[in-house]
Amino acid sequence: MNEKSALFPSHQQKGAVHGSWYSGEKPERIKEGSYPILFIHGINTTSETWSIDGNGIGEAARSRGFETAFITLSGTDDMWTNGLLLAGKLGEISGHFKKKVVIVAHSKGGIDAQTAIVYHGASRYVKRVITLSTPHHGSELADLAYSRWADWLTETLGNRSDAVFSLQTGYMKAYRNRTDAAADRQATRFYTFGGTGWGSMGSELFWGGLYLSRFGASDGAVTVKSSRLPYGQEVMVDDWTHKTIKQGEEIFPYVEKLVMEEVDEIPVSALQVSDEEEVQTSVLHKGGRYTGVLRERFLVEDGVDKITVDWVSSFREASLLLKGPGGRTYTSFVTTGDETGFFPNAFHHSLMVDKPSYGKWVLESRNDQPDTYLLNVMFSNGVNPQVDDIFSGSEIDVENEGMNMASTPNLIHHTHLTHFPVTKQDSEKSIEDLASLSPDYLAQYGEGLHNITIDIKGTTQRGNEYERTIVKTIFVDKDGNIHE
Repeated sequence: MNEKSALFPSHQQKGAVHGSWYSGEKPERIKEGSYPILFIHGINTTSETWSIDGNGIGEAARSRGFETAFITLSGTDDMWTNGLLLAGKLGEISGHFKKKVVIVAHSKGGIDAQTAIVYHGASRYVKRVITLSTPHHGSELADLAYSRWADWLTETLGNRSDAVFSLQTGYMKAYRNRTDAAADRQATRFYTFGGTGWGSMGSELFWGGLYLSRFGASDGAVTVKSSRLPYGQEVMVDDWTHKTIKQGEEIFPYVEKLVMEEVDEIPVSALQVSDEEEVQTSVLHKGGRYTGVLRERFLVEDGVDKITVDWVSSFREASLLLKGPGGRTYTSFVTTGDETGFFPNAFHHSLMVDKPSYGKWVLESRNDQPDTYLLNVMFSNGVNPQVDDIFSGSEIDVENEGMNMASTPNLIHHTHLTHFPVTKQDSEKSIEDLASLSPDYLAQYGEGLHNITIDIKGTTQRGNEYERTIVKTIFVDKDGNIHE
């Protein structure tokens, strides 16, 4: 059994040939005691990501006397495919420079690099690894991409790739448990960087940052918590976005000292970000397919300070009308693309409403062409359901700061599980309204990943109805052990 199938088989094979690399322009004078730098990109990108948008990281390195190389792996394959490919190419690149290289990896590129080192013995070619906002523990945005409500949209956009699939948090929990126990996990030293910036309304990372704010500080695609490696050294967390953290003059001054033979003393992270820096937000998801006129209805309860309505579709142009309980209408949606990497080619149409009236809201969309969509409604304050024990299948605690919330007898309105088995490729199974989410119940489906969508309905103490959605991923290994 190869390393790829040891944890999970390829969920979607790609036929493209990858692995091409090139060395950057040679500096006039190579800095004494330095190592060549190999730049590795993340999901849905190529080596060009280091030069677009005035990035200039290659020039920033060259001007300071460093040799560079850039490689293109697959932007849609998982870490097993890319790790194996990278390990072979590292031998070539190291041979070209006649010395080890220092890897600078953005996003998933850091996981590809660790897979090459831990599972394919590539440490003999690598002096150290520097990861820039790498989701070492996965991203909740990947969970959402494979959830019940987003499934329509990701199928249309062609986003259901091995890369996104492997970054689901349940999958990465299994990867971390296995990788962190491997003998070669510290064969090469890792240094990590994280970001906390995601811009304002209109930014291509704004929605991702708002969605992830429930889980802690993030750069719009990856949380700071996920960017940390237990046995790696965190160098810095700053207000970089997932895009700016890989740009030349933004990051290279901090990377430079890590590319030398002897690493100078690295300061403690300049911006201390607590794991508890989570914003009191919750979310409702809806999605599907339609042609013509669609009216999606959702509820807003008392105590909500703000709602952000985000309509995601494959069309840049959208005819949207939001109507509140009192008849007031809203049409000023801001349209942006998606830079998170998890919903490439998608367009977000977003609108914020402060102090929304409680009651029933209606979002109307008109489109003469067939379309798929994902509706996300983010609630600031109000009811904030917490699943303390998702396996109980009976009771969900509802927490809401400053409000005493009474709930209906059964908060779980609907549960949907998609099981992606290890033993049979492309044979995922959807199960509706599970009677139980116990480990024994999940294990009966065999080894694989479970993507669980829980739709919740309840009533506040004041009699206002509310709706929320929780998405969670769980990996069950061949021994029936749960990784979540």
